Parts: sequence; structure tokens; C-alpha cells
Amino acid sequence: MRSNLMITMFDVAVVGAGPAGATAALTLARRGLSVALLERDDLPRYKTCGGGLVARALALLPPEVDRVLERRCPQAELHLLDANRHYRAARDAPASPIIAMTMRDRLDQVLASAAVAAGAALRTPCTVSGVRLGPRDVRLETDAGPVTAAFVIAADGATGELARLAGWGDGRHLIPALEYEVRVDDATLDRFARVPRFDVGLIPHGYAWVFPKTAHLSVGVLTTHRGTINLHRQLEEYLRVIGLAPQAMERHGFVIPVRPRAGPLARERMLLVGDAAGLADPVTAEGISPAARSGGLAADAIIASELDPPRARAGYYAALQPMLAELRVARMLARLLYEHPRARRWVFGRVGQRLVEAIADVFMGARTYRGSLAGFVAALALRPSTRS
Repeated sequence: MRSNLMITMFDVAVVGAGPAGATAALTLARRGLSVALLERDDLPRYKTCGGGLVARALALLPPEVDRVLERRCPQAELHLLDANRHYRAARDAPASPIIAMTMRDRLDQVLASAAVAAGAALRTPCTVSGVRLGPRDVRLETDAGPVTAAFVIAADGATGELARLAGWGDGRHLIPALEYEVRVDDATLDRFARVPRFDVGLIPHGYAWVFPKTAHLSVGVLTTHRGTINLHRQLEEYLRVIGLAPQAMERHGFVIPVRPRAGPLARERMLLVGDAAGLADPVTAEGISPAARSGGLAADAIIASELDPPRARAGYYAALQPMLAELRVARMLARLLYEHPRARRWVFGRVGQRLVEAIADVFMGARTYRGSLAGFVAALALRPSTRS
């Protein structure tokens, strides 16, 4: 997909056309700024991702996304496999399911098309090989020619190079994940079709999932552990435990950043968003809603600054603080879930259903991890141990 890049100087160049970059480009273009949206690969392209769109992510994306939703799931399950317990959360909101299912190739195509329709100039394939941060602009060296802009938004994902090229250190915690796109018989597909499931207590320091798509299942595992864990072996064991016998499958590995980069996420004329910034949810590893949110916040900060770099940086910094505070609390909960199995079993034995309902409310955008923490502490202090 290509559109005209004859403009020699853009207000903003956005690198990466995933949910973070496309949301930023769409927001900027709608406000009349000139925007170059640069994507390394031709669209559509396969993107390794569970493809679960939680309700809070859907609320941040344009309505065109509805046409690439494969299933809307008003329920979700959590299984504690090491404690033989399972919990289900349900919400009666057909227009806003707990999780909707999509494939990232189709989702990203729709998001990029929405940005182009609003006026952004899209260039694919376009790989950035160098960056020069100047006093008046930023120059990007790409294999499609140089691009110059007043600002650059780095939205090139977990393995993108733009932040490093611009001099950023890292500090993100990149966790490994493995996903199989699994073809199964009709009876098996029907068995898993209605309720996405999350399974804790089998994968060391992590969890597994099954997300039902139109004609196949996305099945995956991840671990927060920094050591060596054979995820291929873990995923094969998970398939055995849940009784899945694939007829065919594709295997894809990826990493998810669940801790932000060290230092500021904006410097000079460049702002980092989404996985490039390290903003995925540490509890669920869900990255689409923080990507879209941070992309929108970066765009809003640039718009409000009237293209003044210090004001843009300050605005983005201030807008990110509630999000970063939420991620700090989420990391505490993630450590409980994945690093301390005995404590996890004890907590779920006392307030398991309540905790699952709270996480579902976070998915819905109705609660925050921070807002739920005090309630859980009180409940744990007062409630006797029960099988919940």
C-alpha cells in the first residue's frame, strides 16, 4: 500500500502502522496536521499476536474495526490448573464484549486505511535505517528515501530499532511468548468457540491461552521468567492437558515488553509509544489498548503544543503519569500471579471470583488495578479461606 510522499516536510512522521502508530496518525490527520505513516512491511501482513481486543481497546479504535472482528465474547474464563479451580466472568453488553477476536493483519490494515482516509501519507514497505535529531526537525533515512518532520513518533514495536538509533537505552522487560494458529475439527472448534480461556499454574512463571477465531484457534503460552524455559515443550504439554489435537498449525514466537524503558519517553522532537515504549499490561501482556492509548496521547500532546517541542514533551509526560502508575500496580499483581504459586492459590482460595471480576472490569475499562488494590487488601484481611 502506497500513498504520495511528495511533501518534503511533514508535521509528524509516525514509524510503525500498528495500533499505536495508526491511532497517532489518525488523530493527527483528523486535526489537519501533515502526517507520514511509515511501515516496514507491505500491508496486510501477518503479525504475531493473540488477537484479543479487550473492551477498553475497542473503545479507543475507530468504528471501522467492527468489520474485522471475528467473534465477540461476553464471557471469559480463568483456570488455575495447579489448584483445580476455574472462574468465569460474564458481562451483558453485546455491543461491548469482554474480549473480541480479530487477526492482526486485518486489524492493522483497517487502522492504516482509516489514517489514510483522514489524510495521512502511508509508505510501505519502508524501513528506517537512521535518524538525525536536529534543532528544527528530524530527518529519517529510509530505504524509500529521506523523510523530514517536525516530530517523530516511534511506534515500531517491541523489536523496533528507532529508539536505539536515536540514542535511547532500553530497560524494558521483554518476555517471550509462543503462539500456534491451530486448525481443528469442527467439534473441537465448537467446544472452544464461545469462551476465551486463560490458564495459570502450568507454564512456569506465566500463563497459557486459547482464543477462538472464525475457523481456527489461537493457542499460546508466555513466561515472565528471565531464565531458559522451553516454550515449545510447554505449549505441546498445554495442548495435551486441555485435550487439543491439531489437524494443522503454524508456529510463531514473539516478545512482549511489560516494563517501560528507563528514562523519559520523549526527547527533543521524538516520542515513544506502545511496545516501543514498553507499555504492555504486565498482568495480561495485553498491548493493544496501551498502544492505542499512548499513540493518542502522543498525538494530543503534539497538537496541543502547536509543534513546540518542550510543550509537547511536557504534555506527553503529564498525560502518561496515570498510565505509568497503573502499570506499576499491575506489575505487583503480576508478580503474585506468576512468581508465587502458593500465595496465588491462597489468594484465589479467598477472593478468587472477586479478583476475576475485577480483572474483567479492567478489560472493560470500568476499573483500574490501582482502584481495586485497596479493596483486595481489605477482603483478604476479613474473609475466611474458602473454595471460591
